[in-house]
Formats: sequence, C-alpha cells, structure tokens
Amino acid sequence: MKILVALDISSQTDFVVERALDLIKFFKAEGTFYTVAEEILDFGDGIASGLGEKVREKSQKNLYTALEKAQAKGIHATEVLESGTSPADSILNYAEKKSVDLIIMGSRAKTELDRFLIGSVASKVVSHATCSVLVLR
Repeated sequence: MKILVALDISSQTDFVVERALDLIKFFKAEGTFYTVAEEILDFGDGIASGLGEKVREKSQKNLYTALEKAQAKGIHATEVLESGTSPADSILNYAEKKSVDLIIMGSRAKTELDRFLIGSVASKVVSHATCSVLVLR
C-alpha cells in the first residue's frame, strides 16, 4: 500500500503527520510526505521572491520534521518537495503517477466565501483523485 501525505505550511501539519504515521505503521505502508511550495506571482517589486523563499524554507522544514518523527517511530518514509502554482493539481498528478492508494491531508479552516471564490485544495483533491482521500480536521 502507498500512502501520500500532503502537507502545507498551516498549523495543522503536526496533527496530520502524527495521524498519517499511525496509519502508515498500521498498514505497513510505503509513506511519502509531499508538499508543494506555491510559487508567488512577482509584480516586479521583489517582495514575492522573498516571500516565496520563506514559503519554500517552511515547506522544507515541515518535510524534515515529518521524516524525523517517522524515524523516531521506526518508520521509513520519503519526502518530495515541488514548486507550482496549483497544489491540488500537483498532488493529483503525483498521486496518479505513483499509483498512490491513499492521500492523507489536512483541511485549512477557510470561510465559505473563500471556498466559493477560490476553492480549497482538499476539496479539489477529494473531487478529482483516483484513489481514496482522508481529510483531517
């Protein structure tokens, strides 16, 4: 069994990692921690590149922390950090390419207006994944 754990830079990351590790261990699954460092559009003022670098650093730190927690529990897992403008599409493409059996991810608390206007990553993944998806709150 292959489990893809999609992480973001929200405060839910630790919770998602802990629950995912429990399931990876229970199923004796092949676990992959995956995150997309969202590319931020630059309008020529240089602010976006600095912000983008901070997002990438935080994403990398979350992956290292997840791997450390896995190792502490005797679980072998891998990590993947990608860049892109659509985290949902990146997650879906990776999961399909690697024949993932289960995607585990958190659901950021967004307002109904936010969901209506821009949609949520979790909602899109649930709607379009070819495998099962576990969304943790």
